[in-house]
Amino acid sequence: MLYRWGQGVSILKSCNGYSLLDALIALSILTVLSSSVLPIYTHLYEERMAILKRKHAVILLDNCWNDLVLNRGIPPREKIVEGVSFSIMETPTELCISYKEQNKNDNLICRSLPHEE
Repeated sequence: MLYRWGQGVSILKSCNGYSLLDALIALSILTVLSSSVLPIYTHLYEERMAILKRKHAVILLDNCWNDLVLNRGIPPREKIVEGVSFSIMETPTELCISYKEQNKNDNLICRSLPHEE
């Protein structure tokens, strides 16, 4: 054995708890770890919002396409969903929807219209 039982017990009895230095070291390690995780979290949040906007655009485009093709309705020119403005454009061959993301260009999603014979 490297140490005797009596010596180990006497070392533990002399401990009075954590020192201020131990607490400061633990706090600095926690600060470094949390500061490295925060940018990743904000990037994931921004990506989640971009995916949510695209999802709303695809659902709105699908609804307008169904209304135009199946019900012969006229789609609205602009629609606002959860604070995001979507512009709907119709060409002879396709139906498109565009929206603007923060700090990015306009996004355009199109769906072709059926050919009439």
